[in-house]
Formats: sequence, structure tokens, C-alpha cells
Amino acid sequence: MKSKHCYVVLIDLPEALPFEVKETLTKPSKMKKVADETHRAEGELFNFVSKLERNFKEEFSFIGEDIIGEKFYKRFLFPKSGFMEIMYQAPVAIVAHFLDTRRANRFARALERAIEQTIKDGKILMILKNIIEVSSEKEEVLTYEKWSQMREIRGLA
Repeated sequence: MKSKHCYVVLIDLPEALPFEVKETLTKPSKMKKVADETHRAEGELFNFVSKLERNFKEEFSFIGEDIIGEKFYKRFLFPKSGFMEIMYQAPVAIVAHFLDTRRANRFARALERAIEQTIKDGKILMILKNIIEVSSEKEEVLTYEKWSQMREIRGLA
């Protein structure tokens, strides 16, 4: 099955978004500080997502979180199709996936507005708005052959 996949990407190169986790788990003596920082960052993240929901005019569903390597991800599902992943360790990365280019462009505009409501420094605001990227591609989603190969690799066959 072929599908057109559109996505919106923002990588916070200036590290300006307020929900970036600034501490890492390098020393046990920093554990409480890291826990406090993570709690603060999550509050800021959900505040930002609320702004994004209002601007996109859809209520997102939080579908979970993952830790892959040393990176923390939060995932959100859009009710009218699509989903978003936010990696909230430096540098923050926001990636939203869609099947419709119009929705991807609309999301990019909503993301710009949420950033405008969050970042007050004019230079940083301009940088962040200019690095929002909307892309699309044709890709093989998942064929039976690929699925079979994955199943064999995992030893489930």
C-alpha cells in the first residue's frame, strides 16, 4: 500500500522553548534536581500543547510517552487524523505526521502562532518560525513482505 506522508518538523536550535529538559541523569546526587526539572518541563510542555490545540482548533489525545536511548518522547493523536511526537530534551524536536498536505500546512501555521504566544524575544521568534518545515513524500507504508521480515527478525515466526 502506498500513501502520501506529510510531516511538519521543528527543531529548537536556539533551545528557547520553555519545556526543554535542561538536566541529565549523570550523577545520583542530581536525581531530585532532575526530577524537579522534568516535572517543570512537563508542565510547560502541556501548556504549550494547549496553545497548539487552540490554534489548530482540535483537541489532541495524549497517547503516551517513550524513552528511546536518552531521549524522552511524548506522543499525541489528532482526532481528524495524524499524530505528533515531541522530544523534549535539548534540542527539542516537534514532528507532526499527516496524510493530507492541507492539514500539515494548517498545523504549521498553528505551530507558528503557539510559538508567538510562547516566545517573547523577537530574534528567537523569527528563527523558530523560519525553521518550521513542511515536507511530503511518497513511501511504502508496510507491505506483507516487510512485515514478515520484521517478524522473523524478532523471532516470532
